[in-house]
Amino acid sequence: MAVTGASERSAGERGLTAGQLAVTRQLLIHGPATRGDLGDRLNLSYASMSRLARALIGGGIATEDPESAAAIGRPRHVLTAVPSARHVVGVKLTGDTAYGVVCDLFGDVKATTRAALPRPEEDGVVPVAGTVKLIAQLANRLAPKVPSVDGIGVAVGGVIADRSVVREGTFLGWRDVDLGTPLQDRSGLPVIVTNDVTALAREQLWFGAGRTHSTFGIVTVGAGLGVGVVREGVAVEELIDNGHLLAHSPVDGSGPTCTLGHRGCVAAYLNREDLERHASAAAKHPVTLTDLVRARSGGDPAAARRLDDAARALGHVVASFAGALQTTCIVLAGEDIAAFTDSPALQAAIDDRLRPGPLETQRCALEVVATPLTFTDWARGAAVAGIQHVLGA
Repeated sequence: MAVTGASERSAGERGLTAGQLAVTRQLLIHGPATRGDLGDRLNLSYASMSRLARALIGGGIATEDPESAAAIGRPRHVLTAVPSARHVVGVKLTGDTAYGVVCDLFGDVKATTRAALPRPEEDGVVPVAGTVKLIAQLANRLAPKVPSVDGIGVAVGGVIADRSVVREGTFLGWRDVDLGTPLQDRSGLPVIVTNDVTALAREQLWFGAGRTHSTFGIVTVGAGLGVGVVREGVAVEELIDNGHLLAHSPVDGSGPTCTLGHRGCVAAYLNREDLERHASAAAKHPVTLTDLVRARSGGDPAAARRLDDAARALGHVVASFAGALQTTCIVLAGEDIAAFTDSPALQAAIDDRLRPGPLETQRCALEVVATPLTFTDWARGAAVAGIQHVLGA
């Protein structure tokens, strides 16, 4: 069952050449520019830049108009990327729900949808064939909202290989599941399967922190702690660790224990499951993160202390991650992140880590960007990864 409204461009026509992709990326990240400006940025001759511009205009990726202000000498023309040139469906899979969006070339969401995943089987594994069918159905549901659909991006929490195989999908019970191939066969579209935080890294690379930083890290806080890395303008797709090492780094040897038995590690303070477990034990009744945030707003000092402790642990993660990456930018994201960025303890911990010693002259600067996310935002990240895949990135 091919996706209704799918683009009729052949696979060979979908991807751009390296030069075309470089120009398109410049237009998407930095906005409209003249051929001369683009040539200077990319170290291209006027003749080469002209050939690339003609190809992009002919392929519908860009338009070109004379510069409004009159100029002496050779006429200057401004290239602009065309938002409607490509549309991609993005899907974020949680343990029980698929969240879908369809986005244009600029990553702007044009429509959204969602559906429950098939119920897990007795062994706790969510049926793969049923999931493939459901994603294709979501794409069909979204296709009428745009002129055509050119690809599908799927974001999954876990370890992904070859942009297709879910090596480890904890929330779905998957091990070594090839999701991309059957979905591509069913939909007739190019498909990329990516780790969900890596998808956010790709999105931030083109439409967020990557506009001003070629190297940066992403830390997400939700059901667990995840990390993403962009190094010298490239999103690292297969990390040796998706967040476990940072999550279990020590903060306070006398602190609470995490589910693995580590005392005073980051996860013991920051993981939602551990945070709620400790709060519930102290209160002698079930306490959720939402309850803690509400209680802090109401002036409860115990709730404020617990969230401050979590924010302080997050501050140590931010500083350690930035130092390891040698970056001046860390993006904080996820559905739980606002609970911790609202605490002054986060910035206090970062500032204390940045403080130089009495004989040190080097001063470290660190930009921390907070981006609270809904599951629709996660799906948008998958769509942006799909856009980049379709273009050839």
